[in-house]
Amino acid sequence: MATLDASRPAENYRRDFADFSPSVYLNCAYQGPFPRATVARIHESCDLKFRPDRLGERDYFDLPERVRARLARLNGADAEEIALTNSATQGIGIAATGLDLKPGDEVVVSSANFPSNLFTWLHLRRRGVRVSVLAPRHGYIHTDDVARALTPRTRILALDWVGYTTGVRADLAALGELAHRHGALFVVDGTQGVGALDLDLHGLPVDILAAAAYKWLLGPYDTGFAYLSWKVQDRLDLQVVNWMSAEGSENFDSLPVEDLTLPKAARIFDVPGTANFLNLHGLDASLEYVERAGVRTVTRHCARLLDRLIEGLRSRGCGLSAAAQPERRSTIVAFGAGSLEATEKLHQRLVASHIAVSLRHGMIRVSPYLYNNESDIDALLSVVGCQ
Repeated sequence: MATLDASRPAENYRRDFADFSPSVYLNCAYQGPFPRATVARIHESCDLKFRPDRLGERDYFDLPERVRARLARLNGADAEEIALTNSATQGIGIAATGLDLKPGDEVVVSSANFPSNLFTWLHLRRRGVRVSVLAPRHGYIHTDDVARALTPRTRILALDWVGYTTGVRADLAALGELAHRHGALFVVDGTQGVGALDLDLHGLPVDILAAAAYKWLLGPYDTGFAYLSWKVQDRLDLQVVNWMSAEGSENFDSLPVEDLTLPKAARIFDVPGTANFLNLHGLDASLEYVERAGVRTVTRHCARLLDRLIEGLRSRGCGLSAAAQPERRSTIVAFGAGSLEATEKLHQRLVASHIAVSLRHGMIRVSPYLYNNESDIDALLSVVGCQ
């Protein structure tokens, strides 16, 4: 694959992906498509399973570390702070099950969180953990509301970086600092932001961040990661040992039976079966693509398209989510047609016109990527009428 450059015109990026025609695919927040290079790599990995005589031990042990290093670079972390998971749910679960929360301990969440960052915490109520659920006001969670919800018993503040329904971006710096002032850990679901927005985890008060990789990281379904900051790793109890993470596990002739030692690194929380090379080869290729394109290129490209979309929607009298506000922008925006019924009918017209977008909580969610251009936005706007 040729080296990507931020100066390349948008239509060149389209060549790196499938031809979606007659559809206009504006739904990366639902499912990030594979680049062509990823499809080719997955075919190569299938050949390894078809011809296992060509499959060596290094294919098992080196690939996870390569993927881990790519994820660390993309997110401003150390490789030793990255655990490979199969979902955001598993990453959130590492925190929920590993922090030994007691009856009376408190967790603060938002009702707008994706279920993986909501149900996991609600389930702790069975153990006597108190879970406070904040409702958004005017489309987003206000810092003042979070401050009022935190108490001396609060152990966890768990929020989404980018809202999956509306695209509203949370202020991780302000919210994390607030949590830390109250002695709580800040746990974030980053699925709808990682790969699309710049992220420097070492520069933010984020203790744990979990993400699925099949959206903006363009990876296979059933892939993801968890960032476990250095300061929190020693506080996490390990529920299941992944044999590949043990020191000396590569030497099958001399396994550490009497002196089992686990490294001081997040990889001890890797999903069992980390050497799923069918998935990891695909994820590795997609991460390489994102790296070469550049996250900032993705952000700028999507911002340009969403600016065009927002202007067109406003001129048509559509209601916009809070993600249209500059300080809350992401690479997603949602809009409505004045009523739930009208919005649902508009979504049906868009689907009938081969415009792929999502209907979430009574709003139409639009999430472009590098393969989209201005003509795709214009195709959507040609169907829209909200007044």
